[in-house]
Amino acid sequence: MKKLKTIKCADIAENSSALFETDTQQIALFNCEGKYFAIDDMCSHAEASLSEGEVYDCKVECPLHGAEFDLKTGEAVTLPATKSVNTYETEIIDGYIYVEMVTDAQD
Repeated sequence: MKKLKTIKCADIAENSSALFETDTQQIALFNCEGKYFAIDDMCSHAEASLSEGEVYDCKVECPLHGAEFDLKTGEAVTLPATKSVNTYETEIIDGYIYVEMVTDAQD
């Protein structure tokens, strides 16, 4: 596991999101009522960026077909999505959001 420094907490307004990209992944970061969450950015139903969706009640609504995902668990809570998305632990250090990611064995 590796903690990746992403963006400043202040860069995500309450009940909104931001996109963070690594060389291999796109991670959607969310501020929901002052708590920070990280999930895969790509909707499990269709190719749509969850970081562009509406955030409310600790869920994000896919902007393409309206499927909702729980930010805490990644669970698809409404159709048309039926598969969950990956979630990542977050930690706030010195005002930045860190995301815990699985890395390959060479790291």
